[in-house]
Amino acid sequence: MATKTLTQVTLLIDRDASTKIPVVVYDYEQPLIEEIYGEELVHEHDSKDVEVEDFDVQAAFDGLVSKYGTNAESDRARKLLYPKLRDFEKRIGFTAAQAKAGTNSGAAATGSAPLSVGTVVEITAKLASLSDEELDQLEEDEQAGKQRAGVMSAIEAEREKRDAAQ
Repeated sequence: MATKTLTQVTLLIDRDASTKIPVVVYDYEQPLIEEIYGEELVHEHDSKDVEVEDFDVQAAFDGLVSKYGTNAESDRARKLLYPKLRDFEKRIGFTAAQAKAGTNSGAAATGSAPLSVGTVVEITAKLASLSDEELDQLEEDEQAGKQRAGVMSAIEAEREKRDAAQ
Protein backbone atom coordinates (compact mmCIF):
# COMPACT_ATOMS: atom_id res chain seq x y z
CA MET A 1 0.00 0.00 0.00
CA ALA A 2 1.09 3.55 -0.64
CA THR A 3 1.56 6.67 1.39
CA LYS A 4 -0.92 9.38 0.45
CA THR A 5 -0.86 13.05 1.44
CA LEU A 6 -4.34 14.20 2.41
CA THR A 7 -5.50 17.55 3.70
CA GLN A 8 -7.19 17.45 7.07
CA VAL A 9 -9.53 20.38 7.73
CA THR A 10 -11.11 21.71 10.89
CA LEU A 11 -14.60 22.96 10.15
CA LEU A 12 -17.02 24.91 12.30
CA ILE A 13 -20.67 24.11 11.62
CA ASP A 14 -23.21 26.75 12.67
CA ARG A 15 -26.14 24.75 14.05
CA ASP A 16 -27.91 27.82 15.44
CA ALA A 17 -27.06 31.27 16.82
CA SER A 18 -25.33 29.89 19.90
CA THR A 19 -24.06 26.46 18.78
CA LYS A 20 -20.97 25.88 16.65
CA ILE A 21 -19.84 22.30 16.16
CA PRO A 22 -16.14 21.75 15.40
CA VAL A 23 -15.30 18.73 13.23
CA VAL A 24 -11.99 17.50 11.87
CA VAL A 25 -12.31 15.65 8.56
CA TYR A 26 -10.30 15.05 5.41
CA ASP A 27 -10.94 17.64 2.72
CA TYR A 28 -12.88 15.20 0.55
CA GLU A 29 -15.62 15.20 3.22
CA GLN A 30 -15.97 18.99 3.28
CA PRO A 31 -18.29 19.19 0.23
CA LEU A 32 -20.51 16.52 1.82
CA ILE A 33 -20.81 18.49 5.04
CA GLU A 34 -21.47 21.70 3.09
CA GLU A 35 -24.18 19.93 1.08
CA ILE A 36 -25.83 18.59 4.24
CA TYR A 37 -25.68 21.73 6.41
CA GLY A 38 -25.47 24.42 3.73
CA GLU A 39 -22.28 26.04 2.47
CA GLU A 40 -23.00 29.28 4.32
CA LEU A 41 -23.12 27.42 7.67
CA VAL A 42 -19.82 25.53 7.29
CA HIS A 43 -16.62 27.50 7.85
CA GLU A 44 -13.09 26.23 7.34
CA HIS A 45 -11.11 27.08 10.45
CA ASP A 46 -7.79 25.35 9.79
CA SER A 47 -6.15 22.85 7.48
CA LYS A 48 -2.98 20.80 7.41
CA ASP A 49 -1.45 18.13 5.19
CA VAL A 50 -1.22 14.68 6.71
CA GLU A 51 0.77 11.70 5.42
CA VAL A 52 -1.45 8.61 5.56
CA GLU A 53 0.42 5.30 5.48
CA ASP A 54 -1.21 2.39 3.67
CA PHE A 55 -4.13 4.52 2.50
CA ASP A 56 -6.94 2.20 1.40
CA VAL A 57 -9.21 3.96 -1.11
CA GLN A 58 -11.91 1.29 -0.93
CA ALA A 59 -11.98 1.43 2.88
CA ALA A 60 -12.19 5.24 2.81
CA PHE A 61 -15.11 5.10 0.36
CA ASP A 62 -16.84 2.39 2.39
CA GLY A 63 -16.37 4.60 5.47
CA LEU A 64 -18.16 7.47 3.71
CA VAL A 65 -21.02 5.17 2.71
CA SER A 66 -21.30 3.91 6.29
CA LYS A 67 -20.96 7.34 7.92
CA TYR A 68 -23.32 9.26 5.64
CA GLY A 69 -25.75 6.42 4.86
CA THR A 70 -27.45 6.56 8.26
CA ASN A 71 -30.12 9.05 7.21
CA ALA A 72 -31.76 9.95 3.92
CA GLU A 73 -30.43 13.53 3.66
CA SER A 74 -26.82 12.58 4.32
CA ASP A 75 -27.02 9.59 2.00
CA ARG A 76 -28.47 11.81 -0.76
CA ALA A 77 -25.54 14.21 -0.40
CA ARG A 78 -23.03 11.33 -0.52
CA LYS A 79 -24.70 9.85 -3.60
CA LEU A 80 -24.74 13.27 -5.26
CA LEU A 81 -20.98 13.80 -4.79
CA TYR A 82 -19.59 10.25 -4.66
CA PRO A 83 -22.12 7.82 -6.15
CA LYS A 84 -19.43 5.25 -7.01
CA LEU A 85 -15.88 4.43 -5.98
CA ARG A 86 -14.54 5.86 -9.25
CA ASP A 87 -16.07 9.27 -8.46
CA PHE A 88 -14.34 9.24 -5.08
CA GLU A 89 -11.05 8.21 -6.75
CA LYS A 90 -11.33 11.14 -9.19
CA ARG A 91 -11.84 13.55 -6.31
CA ILE A 92 -8.79 12.40 -4.35
CA GLY A 93 -6.66 11.79 -7.46
CA PHE A 94 -5.69 8.31 -6.30
CA THR A 95 -7.14 4.94 -7.30
CA ALA A 96 -7.56 1.70 -5.40
CA ALA A 97 -5.23 0.05 -7.95
CA GLN A 98 -2.51 2.63 -7.27
CA ALA A 99 -2.90 2.12 -3.54
CA LYS A 100 -2.47 -1.65 -3.91
CA ALA A 101 0.52 -1.16 -6.20
CA GLY A 102 2.10 1.27 -3.76
CA THR A 103 2.29 4.14 -6.21
CA ASN A 104 1.15 7.71 -6.01
CA SER A 105 -0.34 9.66 -8.90
CA GLY A 106 -0.19 13.01 -10.57
CA ALA A 107 1.06 16.02 -8.67
CA ALA A 108 1.29 14.16 -5.38
CA ALA A 109 4.00 11.92 -6.82
CA THR A 110 6.14 14.91 -7.69
CA GLY A 111 5.62 16.50 -4.31
CA SER A 112 3.46 19.42 -5.41
CA ALA A 113 -0.24 19.05 -4.76
CA PRO A 114 -2.72 20.78 -7.06
CA LEU A 115 -3.60 24.30 -5.99
CA SER A 116 -7.26 23.32 -5.57
CA VAL A 117 -6.47 21.31 -2.42
CA GLY A 118 -5.42 24.48 -0.58
CA THR A 119 -7.57 26.73 1.55
CA VAL A 120 -9.54 29.61 0.04
CA VAL A 121 -6.99 32.09 1.44
CA GLU A 122 -4.03 30.15 -0.01
CA ILE A 123 -5.66 29.82 -3.43
CA THR A 124 -6.73 33.48 -3.58
CA ALA A 125 -3.20 34.61 -2.74
CA LYS A 126 -1.76 32.68 -5.71
CA LEU A 127 -4.31 33.54 -8.41
CA ALA A 128 -2.42 36.53 -9.82
CA SER A 129 0.65 34.37 -10.53
CA LEU A 130 -1.28 31.75 -12.54
CA SER A 131 -1.41 31.63 -16.31
CA ASP A 132 -4.80 31.68 -18.05
CA GLU A 133 -4.50 27.92 -18.64
CA GLU A 134 -3.68 27.28 -14.96
CA LEU A 135 -6.62 29.46 -13.94
CA ASP A 136 -8.89 27.41 -16.23
CA GLN A 137 -7.53 24.18 -14.74
CA LEU A 138 -8.07 25.46 -11.19
CA GLU A 139 -11.67 26.35 -12.03
CA GLU A 140 -12.24 22.87 -13.49
CA ASP A 141 -10.70 21.21 -10.43
CA GLU A 142 -12.77 23.34 -8.08
CA GLN A 143 -16.02 22.59 -9.93
CA ALA A 144 -15.22 18.86 -9.86
CA GLY A 145 -14.22 18.97 -6.21
CA LYS A 146 -15.07 21.27 -3.32
CA GLN A 147 -17.11 23.83 -5.30
CA ARG A 148 -16.30 26.62 -2.83
CA ALA A 149 -18.07 29.88 -3.59
CA GLY A 150 -15.12 31.92 -2.27
CA VAL A 151 -12.69 30.29 -4.71
CA MET A 152 -15.08 30.56 -7.65
CA SER A 153 -15.73 34.26 -7.01
CA ALA A 154 -11.98 34.92 -6.61
CA ILE A 155 -11.31 33.22 -9.96
CA GLU A 156 -14.03 35.32 -11.59
CA ALA A 157 -12.62 38.50 -10.04
CA GLU A 158 -9.12 37.61 -11.30
CA ARG A 159 -10.50 37.07 -14.82
CA GLU A 160 -12.31 40.42 -14.72
CA LYS A 161 -9.12 42.11 -13.52
CA ARG A 162 -7.17 40.58 -16.41
CA ASP A 163 -9.83 41.54 -18.94
CA ALA A 164 -9.80 45.14 -17.67
CA ALA A 165 -6.00 45.28 -17.99
CA GLN A 166 -6.10 44.33 -21.69
